[in-house]
Amino acid sequence: MTTVGHEAPSHHLAPELVAKQQRQAVLYMILADAVFFSCMIFAYFYLRSLNVQGGWIPDGGQTAPAWQVWVVAGVMLVSALVYRGAEMGIRAGQRQRFQGGTIAALLLVLVAAGLVIYQLATIPILMSDGSYASTFIVITGVQLVHLIVLAIVAIGIWNRAVRGKLDGGNDNHATLVGYFWYWVTLTALLAAGTTFFVN
Repeated sequence: MTTVGHEAPSHHLAPELVAKQQRQAVLYMILADAVFFSCMIFAYFYLRSLNVQGGWIPDGGQTAPAWQVWVVAGVMLVSALVYRGAEMGIRAGQRQRFQGGTIAALLLVLVAAGLVIYQLATIPILMSDGSYASTFIVITGVQLVHLIVLAIVAIGIWNRAVRGKLDGGNDNHATLVGYFWYWVTLTALLAAGTTFFVN
């Protein structure tokens, strides 16, 4: 008795179509995050303008040091520029340049994350200390989540480069990581610009 094997049908999509779908997915993710982040910025300025019964910063209340948020934003801006250089390297077929640049940019992201953790641990405010305190802590906490996710993504794209997965013009994933990297950097700048306006 013999059995006839049946091969499973192949459903491979064209590389250009796969790249387009992946790009759309990343951009939709960034769009969703942008809506969420915009709501937090709106809440910050709305509560600041409303200031019901002095609830924005109650009498005797304190604020976070303004310089800390700008240091984090500055570190992230440098990391984005470093990653951009690495991204240009992989497009030129320079794997070592991409690997080194990605590691350098990742280290800067970890520095920024450390600064945010230090900021949250040392700021002289609590969630219960008025509207300013609560919105500032939430925005800063979301920024920390962004940095942690970005660090994980950076390790992943570095690993793909080490394994040669980005060689031969297959650098689409490096570009997609760049989209998210630049978005996280923009949120850091927006957070700094927003929380700079306290009173």
